[in-house]
Amino acid sequence: MAILKKAIYLWLVRCMSWLAHFKTSTRVIYLMSFADNLDFIRELNQRVPGRLTVYYQPSTATGAAQLVAEGIATQPFHDSMQFALTGVPVLTQATDIYVDNYFAFTAGLKRRSGQRLIQLWHAGGAVKAFGWGDPQTKQRTPEDQRRFQQVYDHITDYVVGSRKMGQVFAESYQVPMSRMRVLGYPRSDRYRQAPWVKTTQAAIYAQYPEFRDTEVILYAPTYRAGVTFELPTDFGELNLAPNQRLVIKLHPHLADQAEKLRQQYPQLVTLVPDFTTDELLTVTNTLISDYSSVIFDYALLPNCQKMVFYVFDWQSYQVDVGLQADFEQWAPGPFVKTTSELNRELAAPAKPLKLTAFNELWNTRNDGQATKRTLAYFYQK
Repeated sequence: MAILKKAIYLWLVRCMSWLAHFKTSTRVIYLMSFADNLDFIRELNQRVPGRLTVYYQPSTATGAAQLVAEGIATQPFHDSMQFALTGVPVLTQATDIYVDNYFAFTAGLKRRSGQRLIQLWHAGGAVKAFGWGDPQTKQRTPEDQRRFQQVYDHITDYVVGSRKMGQVFAESYQVPMSRMRVLGYPRSDRYRQAPWVKTTQAAIYAQYPEFRDTEVILYAPTYRAGVTFELPTDFGELNLAPNQRLVIKLHPHLADQAEKLRQQYPQLVTLVPDFTTDELLTVTNTLISDYSSVIFDYALLPNCQKMVFYVFDWQSYQVDVGLQADFEQWAPGPFVKTTSELNRELAAPAKPLKLTAFNELWNTRNDGQATKRTLAYFYQK
């Protein structure tokens, strides 16, 4: 039944898009599923005054409210009959469409010659496999696989921060490298801008003054499908020095599970719900990650001192989700699979990270000027 509904919905999108494509507009559309690229949206609105509309998913309503307060046109959306009938024609006639994620319905859009569908991905690099690199993709139905490729093929411009990321997209989506625009990852600009870093640090220290004189260890594991997250049974054996504070930051959808972890390990776990992972990175001395793209952001900050990859589910994750084949070659920190190994790394003095090579590979053009460069590329004055 679900497959039939998808097919019917995509058919409706195709019909509405075909009927609408005979007309054009100067409208610019931004499809927002993550509310962490607001600065770029603000700059885009200034570059195309009166032309931008941000279509946002319900999960980004708070970010959308900020844009509304600044006079930027917004419109909530999700896959529905109403969106197919009213939203799809607007998108079809637009000059440019920006996407920050995979939107299945775009497979049904009738894209005109000269119309641009521009991808601004929600991560600066890739650890996990995706697209055709995801083991699950090959198990999907032929209809699903065709829809995936139609979405990938519709994208005319992939904005990336490095040639490496461009290669990952080209291989994962089976699209040509000629579509990759190595302009920088706009969302990364803040990490290279001292005023934002200092202001964010000051706000965190004002609310959590104890962080000033402690080694803040941020544990930010990747989101795992199925909305579950379980730590190994030996996690209670984690040893923290008196001057160390462990802050766990799970995906926003897992807030309840984060609270359960705090209750289970009250002597180990600190929760900081009022600041985002991006913000907490500015006061982090040691980052514990696994397969999360947070490592690409942290590497841009001046306080980046130490990374540890806590990959207790390494084998199962490779089979079920998949990882970039060369991950172990460029990861800028040690891999640990047990809590005892993690204890050893947390107790060891910080060693110089190989950040230069890592950033040259993944953050090539993430220099704080990505937004400016991207807008100049697409809207030459």
